[in-house]
Amino acid sequence: MSANYKLTELMVVRCAKEIADGEVVFAGVGLPLVVVGFAMVTHAPNMILFTEGGSIRATAPPGLAITVDDPALFANGDATFGMLATMAALQRGEVDVAFIGGAQIDKYGNINSTGVGDWSKPDSFTYFAGSGGANDMATSGKRVLAIMPQDPKKFVEKVDYLTTPGYLDGPGSREKLGMIGGGPSCVVSTMGVYRFDENKEMMLVEYFPGQSVEKVKANCSFDLKVAPDVKETVPPTEDELVILRNIDPTGFYLG
Repeated sequence: MSANYKLTELMVVRCAKEIADGEVVFAGVGLPLVVVGFAMVTHAPNMILFTEGGSIRATAPPGLAITVDDPALFANGDATFGMLATMAALQRGEVDVAFIGGAQIDKYGNINSTGVGDWSKPDSFTYFAGSGGANDMATSGKRVLAIMPQDPKKFVEKVDYLTTPGYLDGPGSREKLGMIGGGPSCVVSTMGVYRFDENKEMMLVEYFPGQSVEKVKANCSFDLKVAPDVKETVPPTEDELVILRNIDPTGFYLG
């Protein structure tokens, strides 16, 4: 194990382990693109990568992709289509993992990437990048994997704007709206790993080295549930860090 790593690197390595070999993964922009690249060259060589831009890959991209329609995603790719092809695969229920980031997340796994403030008062609302395909991904993917930094303004009781549905307001909410996807299964932050209990509420299952249950709870703006068997996350190995840093050699995403 290595003690010389950044929190973002630990987050990426740990998040990649949520992807199983052979799965179809629809990845959003940002750190998800680093995670899937790492997974494909380590434990998941048979993973299939979809992006909103229309690329379909059975091999890792030859370079770091900055956006979901970056040339790196299409170079030597296995299939090159438009957005319709990959988004239609979502709606047909063919995507195992919808993998996204965001600006805010609440206790039911709802994600906001649209903006913060009071939506009804335009002068008070600060806009972000927006939805893109995140709503479609979370609505139709068999399960949702989310990765994002953690602080009390990001882990909130209720998102300022619901860009991407999690479990909405609890059990049965997704089913009432006819969503075919299973909803959030795991969230990985810069402090720990979360899953969802029988009430569809976020629950801490792992805390990162140097953190504690108390520190993590202090960085949530809601009463965070804690698993009875909560444990410390295993740090990345030196070999894992070498592979990861070769994927993002300038630290564009990893910092």
